[in-house]
This record gives sequence, structure tokens and C-alpha cells, in this order.
Amino acid sequence: MPRPVLACLCMNRSRRQLIRALALDLHPRSFGYAVFENAELLDWGLRRWPSRQLKTAGRKIRRLFDLWQPMRLLIREGAPRREYEMAQAVARHAKVPVVDVRRAVVQDAFRSSRRPSRFDIAELISERYPELHPRLPAKRKLTENEPFQLRMFNAAAVGMTFRRMSHHKALEV
Repeated sequence: MPRPVLACLCMNRSRRQLIRALALDLHPRSFGYAVFENAELLDWGLRRWPSRQLKTAGRKIRRLFDLWQPMRLLIREGAPRREYEMAQAVARHAKVPVVDVRRAVVQDAFRSSRRPSRFDIAELISERYPELHPRLPAKRKLTENEPFQLRMFNAAAVGMTFRRMSHHKALEV
């Protein structure tokens, strides 16, 4: 059950600031999502819809907004234009700011000595949130398509990156 929004956005540093964010990895006909309240992962998952039915996608995102009442919508850079505009319209209707998170910023947030792949990042996320480990996809071979579950980990990476990044690296629209 979702908790009520208990966010205090005041500038008083003695109180802990709670920020609930919905992170999306948008694709044509599907998206991965993760809901964070500061460092706590509240919900995660994947959604699909039939081709050319963007209204269905909008309803699925609105349901997440109604359920979790996010204070920020985080969208991974590179989202298809139609899906991005639809998610932005849902956020605008809910009066929630949209933050674009660049792919390079996500990779930098998970970088150690080398540039991490999406699978490396997914493994790091599943270490941080063991409840996601059963959904961790196996590394793919070059000839294989990207696993559908990876979208959920991409969204979680966006949420974790937002928490760590300074605001000059994100684009709030």
C-alpha cells in the first residue's frame, strides 16, 4: 500500500526532505518504471500496450501518478518523441515537474574504472535492492535483442542517479 505523501519542501535543513519520484524508461509500446522516496524503492515494474494506442500508455502512467503521487517525473534521455510528450502531458496535468536525465550522467553515476554497460548497472542496482535480483536479466549475446526486463532497471538507474546528481546536470522542463 502506498504511503501518503509526507514531503516537506521547506528550506529548513534540520528536517529531512522527502522527495517521491517516478522514473520512466520510455519505449514505443512499453515502459519500465521505478518509484523512489529518497533512497527507498517503493515500486517497480514494466508496462506494455498495443501498437498505436498511446492513450492506453497515458492511462497506465496516470494510474501510477494517482497511486504514488510523485513530486518529480524523471525521464531517461532518448525517449521516443510521442511517448515523451504523452508522459509530459500527464505530468503537466498533475502539476509535477519533469526532469530529463542524460544517459551519460547515469553512466557516470555508476562508473568505477571503466564505462559500465546497462547489464553492469542492472547488477549494481540488484545488489542495492535485492528484491529486484529475481528480475535481473542474463547478459545478452551480440545477436540477441535487449531483454524486456532491462527497461525496469534503466528506470531504477535514472531514479538512483537523480538522487545523487547535482541539479546542473539534469534538465528540468
